[in-house]
Amino acid sequence: MELWIFAASLVTMVGLERLARLRFEPARLVRPFFWTDLLYLATGAVALSLAMQDGVARLVASAGGGVLEAAVAALPTVASFALALVLFDLGAYASHWLLHRVPSLWRVHQVHHSSRRLDWLATFRGHVVEHALRHTLSPVVLLVLGFPLATVGLVAALHGISAMWVHSNFGPRLRWLEPLFATPRLHRLHHVAASSEKNLGTFLTLWDRLRGTLLTDPAAPLAPLGVPGEIEAYPQTWGAQLVAPWRRATASPERSPATASPSAG
Repeated sequence: MELWIFAASLVTMVGLERLARLRFEPARLVRPFFWTDLLYLATGAVALSLAMQDGVARLVASAGGGVLEAAVAALPTVASFALALVLFDLGAYASHWLLHRVPSLWRVHQVHHSSRRLDWLATFRGHVVEHALRHTLSPVVLLVLGFPLATVGLVAALHGISAMWVHSNFGPRLRWLEPLFATPRLHRLHHVAASSEKNLGTFLTLWDRLRGTLLTDPAAPLAPLGVPGEIEAYPQTWGAQLVAPWRRATASPERSPATASPSAG
C-alpha cells in the first residue's frame, strides 16, 4: 500500500511540474543527468529502503517487540499516527543535521547538494551511505519504541512524498503553510550554496525554528544552487559521485560548513 501511495504521488508531482504556470523556473522533464538521478531513485530510495526496513523489522521482532509496544497500542489510532509522523520527522532532521555537522558525512551529503536544479527527481540524488543513514535512524527508533511496521511504512512513504514536494520545481508561494510546514520556497534556500546551513527541515519547520536556523525571506531567490565552494566543479555522474567522498577526504579533508562557521547552529 505504501509503495502505491508513493508511486501515485510521484506521478502527480511529475504532472504538476509540467504545468508552466506552476513552475518556479522553466525545465524539461528529461533534463541533464535525468538518468543519473533516476538510478538514485531506483537503488537508494526504493530498493535500499525496502531491504533495510524489512531487515530492521525482523531484528526488532526477534528481540521480542518494541520497548513501549503496549503504551503505543493503547493510543488512539489518530494520535499514534500523528506521534509517529512527528518522531519520524525528528529522526529525519537529526540525520540531516549529522550529514551537515560531521565532516566525513558532509562529504557524503555533498552528492545531494550537487544538484544544479531542483525538481521531483532531484530529491533522490544521494550517496548510498546517506540513503542508508536516512532509511535507518527514524524507522529503527519507531520500531524499537513499538510502533507497528505498517504505521512505520506509511509514515516513511508520507515523509518521502513531503521530501519530493519540497524539492519540486514549484513556483507559487505558500507562506500560509510555512508557520508549520516546509515548502519548496523554504527548502530551495537550503540548496542555495550561500545558505546551505539553513532550513534543514523537509516536513515540519519546528526543528529549524527551535534551532534558529529557519530562513524565510530570501534576498536572492535565483541564487546558484550547488555544493558550497564547488558549484561548478563537483562531479555530476553517478560513478564519480560514488567515490567522490573518499577521493576528497584524501585530497583535502575539509570541514563541514557547520563546523567551519562559528555562527552555525
